[in-house]
Amino acid sequence: MMTLRTYGRAGCLASAALALAVSMNTAGGAVASVQPLDEAGGGKSGKALQAVLDEAVRQGAPGALAQSRTPHRVLNLSSGVADLTTRRPPRAYMKFRAGSITKIFVATVVLQLVAERRLRLGDTVDQVIPGVVEGNGYQGDKITMRMLLNHTSGIADYTNNPRIEEIAVTDPRHDFTLRELAEAGLEYPPDFPPGTSWRYSDTNYVLLGMVIQRVTGRTYVHEINKRLIRPLRLRGTYFPGTNPRIRGPHLHGYTPVADDPAELKDTTDVNTTFARATGDLISTVGDLDRFDAALLGGRLLPGRLLRAMLRPVPGSQPYPGSDMFRYGLGAVIATPPCGVKAYGNGGTLDGWETWTGSTKGGRHSMSFVFTTDAVNQVRLTEQAVTAEYCTGSKKGSRTKNADHRP
Repeated sequence: MMTLRTYGRAGCLASAALALAVSMNTAGGAVASVQPLDEAGGGKSGKALQAVLDEAVRQGAPGALAQSRTPHRVLNLSSGVADLTTRRPPRAYMKFRAGSITKIFVATVVLQLVAERRLRLGDTVDQVIPGVVEGNGYQGDKITMRMLLNHTSGIADYTNNPRIEEIAVTDPRHDFTLRELAEAGLEYPPDFPPGTSWRYSDTNYVLLGMVIQRVTGRTYVHEINKRLIRPLRLRGTYFPGTNPRIRGPHLHGYTPVADDPAELKDTTDVNTTFARATGDLISTVGDLDRFDAALLGGRLLPGRLLRAMLRPVPGSQPYPGSDMFRYGLGAVIATPPCGVKAYGNGGTLDGWETWTGSTKGGRHSMSFVFTTDAVNQVRLTEQAVTAEYCTGSKKGSRTKNADHRP
């Protein structure tokens, strides 16, 4: 979570504690494959999206995996390898760390509590979690649930606090609490007065994790499991807690060695409690497609709250350098050149770059993962969204070149 943003950073922290370095030689060994579960048609062959996955491997990702889902077909696409040791091909059932896609799960539960009249978007942090946001120039009586959800609170991002990284590196088993992470952000003064600007801050979602626990008496993990993961039968999706390993078949994530970018180190095994409620979810491309399709299909939230979730904040820019993306209430809104909108979220952890999105109604979903944080996330995400939703469009499918990554 530190040093790179998942439109919030969720994961560079503990990588310094991981010593396994491997040579980066994926370019010559990349194997592109198209593996349809259903019919491979449905009006799309997947060639445009496949080209984006291949480009990610050319840029240095050991592997890339995507799933495109419509009512007519499920199409799995992959390039490269699942890990550099066995060189197995990536498969759709393999798990990975989803990064800040976690936030749309948290936001959905918060909005469900609003629907149940147990919480209001206008409630302040002082009303819901009194005594947490105070001092250092903060106005807890003016920061609302809506501001936490859409990153207009002005609360400083705890991932900028070097103390958190130091703890994660020196004590890889440390079990970070939500309160501990929140306090690390609140050590810094506000970025701006509440509601006057937009800036991404993982501290907002740490506080929302605390809100869920205060309102329900249960942890955000319990509530997400009860309300989302189990009802939707997302069998490859879970929160690992302090366990550094990903259970079952999974992809491996890699990040460049600091003093030698030509080498990659395996960052798969890491305790991600430093990303509680902000980036600690593990999932699969299929599970993410099913979740986003259910959300956009209106199965998880009443219409008024789903519309509020998907309403973009003026001036928000979750992917620096790109005008294609805006932020709502825990959701990222993507508008590629052809005008089709996709709604979801994406993330970056140390060794992972991810995205999930669906059109309104949930009829067309696409999720992907690149197994390194060293590729150009912004441009590749632009290209992947455009390839999936704009191929064959009369308005074309050119993407804007963005040179920065969240």
